[in-house]
Amino acid sequence: MKSISGILVLTGLIIALLFITGCTSTQTGNENSEGLTTIRYGGQLYPGEFVLAGDPSIWDKYGIEVEHTLFSSGAENNEALVAGVVDINCGSDTKTVSLFNAIPDEALIIGKLQSGNRYTTIIRKDAEYTSWEDLKGKTVATRFGTGAELVLRMYYEEEGLSWDDFNYVNLKIEDMAAALEQGQIEAFTAWEPTPAIAEAMGIGKVLRTYGDVSSVPVCLHTTKSYAATHEDEIVRFLAAQLDKADLITNNPEEAAYIASKTAAERGIDISPEAFITVFNRIDFSIDFDEDTINDIEEAAAFLYEQDKTQSIPSLSYDKSYLEKAIALRASK
Repeated sequence: MKSISGILVLTGLIIALLFITGCTSTQTGNENSEGLTTIRYGGQLYPGEFVLAGDPSIWDKYGIEVEHTLFSSGAENNEALVAGVVDINCGSDTKTVSLFNAIPDEALIIGKLQSGNRYTTIIRKDAEYTSWEDLKGKTVATRFGTGAELVLRMYYEEEGLSWDDFNYVNLKIEDMAAALEQGQIEAFTAWEPTPAIAEAMGIGKVLRTYGDVSSVPVCLHTTKSYAATHEDEIVRFLAAQLDKADLITNNPEEAAYIASKTAAERGIDISPEAFITVFNRIDFSIDFDEDTINDIEEAAAFLYEQDKTQSIPSLSYDKSYLEKAIALRASK
């Protein structure tokens, strides 16, 4: 099995290649036999994206063509939507805040991709730590400026802990598990699937997850301009996303097999067991509600208090596309 560092370095190369091919393979505005334009979807390296990439029939069922580009960061993903390079993208709560600050009159939430225990703190498998109190004064890692840092700061505030209680290092996600295994750090906090991979490889075990601190939702965004003229495409796109979520929730073994096979075809070694761990840990439902919006608004307020954003945006969302997607699925 490849090392975690090797796995994620390869992942980065693959994302770059996908970005290049994704941005040049199809021109927006092309119509298929049903008169529908190709949807340019800006994804990220989230577990469910491997399922989508490995089972294109999910899109075919609804008669749509999707140019599926994986971006290496939510910032790049947002830039692509703002620049009109993609029509729909996804991003965590912090990136939703950034998007609405960038294009407040255009950004629109149309669905939710995942939420819940998306972030996990991993310690060495033989470590005897039982809480963050045990890690005071120890060297720990996360990636600064990400949702992982945000959820940690929120947790510390709830527990009366301080960032300065720990010796923090800013590590790239591809280096975290190797640093833990080599004893350079005592713990790392990251988003899935990195923690689950570290578990499956026998490198570490879970100290805690953070769904109880915030649901840290990943939302699906588009622009109001695109939504106004491409309702049919959006509805079918969301129907396919609902199918994917149903597969992950109700048949995680099959979804994990597809995801693992897809990763392997791209030179990435992520076992089905690691994907099953992720699929059982995270909520992949597409529907969103007031609690989802409230969690994003709370994240925005916390970012503002921490001087991580200059303003708290007003969020715009429309559930009618999702409601029509649910009806479309029921008719199939």
